[in-house]
Formats: sequence, C-alpha cells, structure tokens
Amino acid sequence: MKLLHVHDFFAPGNSRYGHDICRKLVLRGHEVHVLAAVGERGPADGAVVDGVRFHTYRQYDGAGAFKRYRYVIGRNKTIFSELQRIHCFDVVLFNQPLCYHGVRQSPIVAEVRRRYAFISPWADEWKAAHDPEGGGLFRGIARRVNLSTRNRMEGRALRECSGVSVISDFVKNRLLQLHPETPPEKLHSIPCAVDTDMFCPTPGWRERHAIPPGDTLLLTIRRLVPRMGVDNLIRAFPEVLASIPSARLVIGGEGPLRGELEALARSLPCADRVLFTGYVADAEMPAIYSAADLFLLPTKELEGFGMVIIEAMACGTPVLGTPVGAIPEVLGPFDRSMLCSGVGHREIAEGLLRLFRSGISNDDMRQRCRQYAVDRYGWDVILPRFESFLCGKA
Repeated sequence: MKLLHVHDFFAPGNSRYGHDICRKLVLRGHEVHVLAAVGERGPADGAVVDGVRFHTYRQYDGAGAFKRYRYVIGRNKTIFSELQRIHCFDVVLFNQPLCYHGVRQSPIVAEVRRRYAFISPWADEWKAAHDPEGGGLFRGIARRVNLSTRNRMEGRALRECSGVSVISDFVKNRLLQLHPETPPEKLHSIPCAVDTDMFCPTPGWRERHAIPPGDTLLLTIRRLVPRMGVDNLIRAFPEVLASIPSARLVIGGEGPLRGELEALARSLPCADRVLFTGYVADAEMPAIYSAADLFLLPTKELEGFGMVIIEAMACGTPVLGTPVGAIPEVLGPFDRSMLCSGVGHREIAEGLLRLFRSGISNDDMRQRCRQYAVDRYGWDVILPRFESFLCGKA
C-alpha cells in the first residue's frame, strides 16, 4: 500500500501519535508519505524520518482565519496534485477538514481512496480553546460564522471519504450528533494505541530531580488550557496533603494558563509541594510516568480518548480520571474506582484519597496496569485493525 497521510500541522512531540502510526506501517512493508505544514522545528521538505518521507510547507503565520483557510487549501491542492502524479498513492488519510478541502479540489483526487481519522470535532476544539461568551455583537456573529463554517467543511469531508475511523464511542456519538447525515456503517471504531516498548517501567526520574524516595508523587501532564482542569487539581491538593503529608504534586506541560496556575499554587500554604516542570520531552515521558505513584487526569470537557491514560498505565502507574468524554471507556473496564464522581476539586480530592485508602500504590497494581495497556492497547492489537481500515477491508 502507498499511503499519503495529510496533517494540518506536524511538530515534534505534538504529532507523535500520528508519526507512530506512519512508522509502524512502514515496518509492515507499506510506503508512507506525510504532507503537512511545519514550523521551525518541523521536518524539512523531502526529509525521511523512520522510513516516512515528508513533504512540507511553512505554516501560515499571518492574521485572519479565512486568509489562513485559503493558504492551507491552496498549498494542499497544489502539492497533492504534484505528489499524486509522481507516486500514485493508493489511499490518502486525513484527520482535519481544512487539508481535506485542499486535496479534494485537485483534478486527480478521484484516482485515490480517501479515509478520515476522526479524533474530535473541529468546532468543539475551537470552542474549547476560545471563550465563546462576551466580546460584543460583532464578535459573537464572527464566532457563529466560524463554527458554522467548520461544521459544514467537516461534514462534507466525512460524507465524501469512503471510511471514517473514530477513537472512542464518545467521539462517535458526538460525530453523529453534529453530522447526523453520516451513515453509521461508514464508521469504524479503532482506539488509540501505545508503544509498550517505549512506555514501560523506567527508573531514574526521582533521582535526577532530587525527589525524596518517601514522597508520594502525584503527576499530571497536560496542555495548560482551561478544559484540562489543572486548576481544580491544584485546589484539591491542600485537602489531599492534609491526609497524605508526604504528597507532592508534579505538573508537566506548557500552555497559556501556566502563569495563572503557578500563581494559584503560590497562593496556597502548600506551594512548596507543587512542582511545575514545563515541557516534558518524549524521551523523558516513560521515566516521569514511572516515577509517579498516581497519574491524575482532571479534564473538565472534551476528552476524546486520553492517550496519557494508556501511556501511564503501560509504565505501571495507576490513573485517576474525571468522568468526562471517553475517560470512563478507557478506565472503566479496568477498575471503575479509578473514576472521580465529578470534575470539581472536592470530587478529585475524594477520589484520590479513596484510592490511597484502598492501597492503590503497590507492585501488584502496577503489574496489572501494565498488562491492561499491553493486552488492550498495544500496537500488536491495534495496528492490524487500522491497516485493514486503510486498505478498505474493515
């Protein structure tokens, strides 16, 4: 199979899962290319990384959403047409509608099978990242036009692709709510996978960061934006510390709320027990997961799957999550006690203390977490299903 995977934007770290799919398909004998916009740290045009050939263009950095739309659509139309004449791809995989609408304008797009990997609704992502309230009449009208445009473009992409993969029942149901004209038989449920060779118990992080061996390390790694709920986790921490004096909260990740969250932590009497690490490199992820006694996922809204759940569990670390989006689908079959009763700081504190009272942090639990991730979400389990989906056999 010759595959072209069309990304809206490719960046080291942020695009790790998409690249994992591509490099795993290369190892199974397929020819895989990626077409994507890149920033300063992205692969150069023509670069080959892990057997995957990249065809890249500079991301649009000007002002105005519709100018960006025209730029991205134009670049994808032109580059795809050139690549298809040279490589004659069997299938093109999309995960974002803007790029799709560039490729669909190519005069030779009918030659290739089109598949769509639906991660989350484009409009929902935008709403979660931008405050939908306030700003006056004209800003409100602009927001409605923006959301309507995104929904129409996404709906057309889903209708025209011959198959659509969804990563969870939550995502599938949301897709059908927004785009009820999509035939259910076109949808293929294929969860995310974790590289259990990379994500495995890995020592050393506590020692490198001078964390005393007796500390109870509570970890979250999130993009620091409102929907991730890190503020509620920080507010829950004083109650946790009152019952577990050895607790230390480690917050990994970057985002626009970092300054606000650090100020919130400093306002608490336990500020010296909260550590912000900033960006965590891919190579460091297995060690920091392994160092934790418990990983925390305090999401408030829009969790389409929760890759960090299966990454942490593959490293042997149990997870406590809020009952949001697909989190119950991923954690529930393992142990429903790992779900909070709500998303507020009191529910998070109660759930965390309940787990520690039950003896959650022990070697047997860590082995069970690891085995669950391997058996249910390892690439050996998931990749054949995704390969069949791309080849039109699923």
